[in-house]
Amino acid sequence: MTGARCKARTLPTQLRQVVLAPWRNQRGMALLITVMILSLLVVVTLGYYKTTWQKYVASHNHKVNTQLKAIAGSAVQLGYAFLQYDGGANSTDSFFDLWAAIKDEDLRDLFPTGTAHLEIIDLSGRLQINSLVRQKGGGGKKGLSGRNRSLENETRAILLRLLLSDSFAISNELQAQQLVDALVDWLDADDLESDYGAENSYYRSLDPPYGCKNGPVEYIEELLLVKGITPELLFGTATTKGLADYLTVFGDNGKININTASRLILKSLDPLMNDDLTDRLEAFRRDVRNAAQLADPEWYKNIGGWPGDIVIYENLLTTESSYFQINGAGRYDNLVKRVTAVVERVDRAQVTMLWRKVE
Repeated sequence: MTGARCKARTLPTQLRQVVLAPWRNQRGMALLITVMILSLLVVVTLGYYKTTWQKYVASHNHKVNTQLKAIAGSAVQLGYAFLQYDGGANSTDSFFDLWAAIKDEDLRDLFPTGTAHLEIIDLSGRLQINSLVRQKGGGGKKGLSGRNRSLENETRAILLRLLLSDSFAISNELQAQQLVDALVDWLDADDLESDYGAENSYYRSLDPPYGCKNGPVEYIEELLLVKGITPELLFGTATTKGLADYLTVFGDNGKININTASRLILKSLDPLMNDDLTDRLEAFRRDVRNAAQLADPEWYKNIGGWPGDIVIYENLLTTESSYFQINGAGRYDNLVKRVTAVVERVDRAQVTMLWRKVE
């Protein structure tokens, strides 16, 4: 009886052991499941953090980009105002004018977030590509006055000398002449090829074919369609300059502002010009003591010891500019927003926006 009673007492204990035994064997599995759940929570948390951070960065960048666009646009408007004010203040454009003397330091404290950059380029100091063919609607063969014919020839000669300045991706004089003739044929209204030029018969044979413009160039990139003009020639390489920095599609009267033209343009104005004479021109127009003389397009003749046999064609020169490019930029850390505009000064007190681009 006593044995039976003891057996009855121990039975629940044995039963519990039987029931709990499988769970004791699953302790490792429970730990694994716990670790997996914790890992999942970590992954979800990190994913949420990453998504939230990306949205924050995107929102922040959008905010900064909007601010920088406003800063760049404001810089362009400042340039516009400078040109309008300066036009009313004097009738001559030179490097001593307000639009040319503005520096980034002058704009540093204008905006609480980001900094502004402003650059004004006088496009009237460049060679007008459309002046290679002077008459309305092109057509360089008939009906051109003697003055316009002379200006046309002088402009083509300047372009040829510019191409042969050893600054561009040009290998020889023949290639330079081919480019000048191809540009003339691209601009003139007829379908008659110049000696080394190209008209519709050439362009229609290309793959894909297209027609010769036979009219004025509207955008500088359009020159890439002209026979012989490559991206390397137009925009430069690591070792050569880009022709685009010395040409403009704005204006067709052939006038070049001698006060603001680049050194390469100055050197190309006459076949007898050399580096020494170019240096003297540059030094004279940069000397504030000569500022008053810069109103006369022939001020170069006042340079002491200037060679009498170098007389630049008078109808080429001006000291009053009509077209300007305004480059505005807003910067914050590594972010940059740019706005570019081209304006025309119709008269000394009125400036008109021709086009505007946001990058």
